[in-house]
Amino acid sequence: MSLKIYLLRHGETDYNLENSDEFGQGSETSLNDLGVKQAERLGEVLKGIKIDKFYSSDLKRAIQTAEILSSILDIPLIKDKRLREFYSGKIKPSSEKWINKYKQMLNSGMSKYDIRPFGGENIWDFIKRINSFMEDLKNEEGTIAIMAHGGVNSTFINLTQLRQKDDFIGIKQDNGCINILEFSGGKWKIKVVNDSGHITDIKPKKKNYENQNEIKESSKNYVLEKLNEVSEEIYLVGDIVSSEFGLYDRPYKRYSGSTVETYVILKKDLEIPKEWKISIITKDLKKYEIGKIKINGIEHKVNVTLIGNMKDIQEKNKEKIL
Repeated sequence: MSLKIYLLRHGETDYNLENSDEFGQGSETSLNDLGVKQAERLGEVLKGIKIDKFYSSDLKRAIQTAEILSSILDIPLIKDKRLREFYSGKIKPSSEKWINKYKQMLNSGMSKYDIRPFGGENIWDFIKRINSFMEDLKNEEGTIAIMAHGGVNSTFINLTQLRQKDDFIGIKQDNGCINILEFSGGKWKIKVVNDSGHITDIKPKKKNYENQNEIKESSKNYVLEKLNEVSEEIYLVGDIVSSEFGLYDRPYKRYSGSTVETYVILKKDLEIPKEWKISIITKDLKKYEIGKIKINGIEHKVNVTLIGNMKDIQEKNKEKIL
């Protein structure tokens, strides 16, 4: 028995425009215009694939995206509330108020497993319900699509690798992305993570900064500080090299402007640092988000794409910095 999973994230909402790592189910927002376009593109990508079942979170943004796909793919939806995003209650888990309250309850002798935000669930509740859905999936076969959320998908992928909560790795989930996993012989295999190549051309307009040389120099210093000890060779590519680094007219993938893109040949036998967040994994591409740099008062993300040798980027416009 074999099972193939297309694990999807819903299209963009106005809430997703915020540059925030918070997520939840308390904000029942609708897809915005871009989110609808992302859903339509997602449907076109999956159109040629025979999907046997289609599960979806029952939250509005997931249902709206799934209904667009359901129409394109001509397959009914199965709603499952276990696929809802993490519910943090009536207060953000990162807020000072909650952090102080959590410390008080922990110091009083309460178990971390029994401490929950105001009206919400804790991370172990969240993991438990996702695990419950995954256990049921193991009895399925064929090809299944699942429409869910960033936190759900990241947790799902971590659990397939038998990771415990304290050992979870960061996994990016762009709106409208595709993850592909297979279950066979009692084991999960990850084939694709956060593939959003089908929507990369739906980008906002960009206005280039004036101080391009200064930006390149500060980015170069940041990248060298981050990567010098783990790399054989480092190349800057993209907007930073073409002097087209700038600011979008609307947030894109949670950021307000260009990304500092690098290509790196790592030192041999080096393990990927745990703090690196998986940005994209496909058959031919491994990209990680390794940090943020503030340029002209705006945070820009810094990405690393791993390569084996110079041949992998010989056609790229690049600048070697190590």
